[in-house]
Amino acid sequence: MAAALKPANFLNGIRLGLSVSDSADLARLGLAPRHAELTIGEIARAVLVGGGSLVYGGRIRPSGFTQFLMHEVHRYGRSSQALILCLAAPEHQKLSRDELHHFDRTFRSKGDIIYLDKDGKIIEDLFSSKPDKPDPITDQKVKATSYSSLRWFLAKITNARVIVGGQLAGYQGKMPGIIEEAIVSVRSGQPLYVVAGFGGAAALVAQALKINDLSWAPAGFPTRPQDQRIEKSIRQLEAQISDTRWFVDHCGLDKKQLHQLSASHRPREIASLLVKGLSNIKR
Repeated sequence: MAAALKPANFLNGIRLGLSVSDSADLARLGLAPRHAELTIGEIARAVLVGGGSLVYGGRIRPSGFTQFLMHEVHRYGRSSQALILCLAAPEHQKLSRDELHHFDRTFRSKGDIIYLDKDGKIIEDLFSSKPDKPDPITDQKVKATSYSSLRWFLAKITNARVIVGGQLAGYQGKMPGIIEEAIVSVRSGQPLYVVAGFGGAAALVAQALKINDLSWAPAGFPTRPQDQRIEKSIRQLEAQISDTRWFVDHCGLDKKQLHQLSASHRPREIASLLVKGLSNIKR
C-alpha cells in the first residue's frame, strides 16, 4: 500500500526533543554506534523536511551528535530555528571564551543556541561575563543539578521527546540522563517516543512503561552495573506514571505501533513511525 501523501510543512510548529547517547548493548545486538547515528539522521531529516524543528541538549567537546545534527540541518533545515542547541552550565563553562565564541559564530548560521546557568535559567549575554579561560564546574552535586535543570528547561520548549540508547554507567547526573528525561516528559504531560532497539537506558524505560517486555533481547539486557540509583530512578518513573494522568499512547501511536517503534533498530522504520505519531498529535 502506498504511503499517504502529507501536505507541505505538516510538522510546522512541532519542536521535537532529541535524547540520544551511546549504549553498551550495541555489540551484543550486532550493531555499531553508526547505526544509532543513522537513526538520528533519519529522524532529523524526516522532521526537518516536514517543517518541524529539533531541540538537543548537547555538548560541544567532545562533539558527539552535535556536529552530526548541524550537518543534517545544513542540508534539510528550512529556518533559523531548525535546530536549537541548549548547553548546560558544565558544558559551556569547560570551554575558553575563544573556543566558545568560535563555535557560537559557526553554529548560529545553522540554528539557535541557548546557554543555561546551573539552575536552568537562560544566560542572556554570556560573553559579557565569560572569562577568557575555562572555568569548569568540579562539584558533582552542582553538575547533577545543572543537568537536571537542563532537562526541565527542554521540556518547557518542546512538544514531544524521543529517547534512543542511553548510558547506564559513567553518567554525570543523579541518575541516568535518559531515564530522568523520561520522568520529566511524563510529569510534563509530554508525548514520549521510546526507541529500545539499541538497548541502554531506553530499554529500561520501555519496560517500565509496559511498551515492551524485552523478551526478544539477550539475557541480562540491557547491560548495567549494580547501581541502586538505576533501580531507584525506574521506581521513580513508575511512580510518576501512576501519580499523573499521562498515558503512553497519547503520542499519536497505538500500542502495536509503540511496540514496533520500541523494538526496531531500522532507521527508516523508526523515523516513519515517529513522524506518524507527531503528525497525529499535531492534528
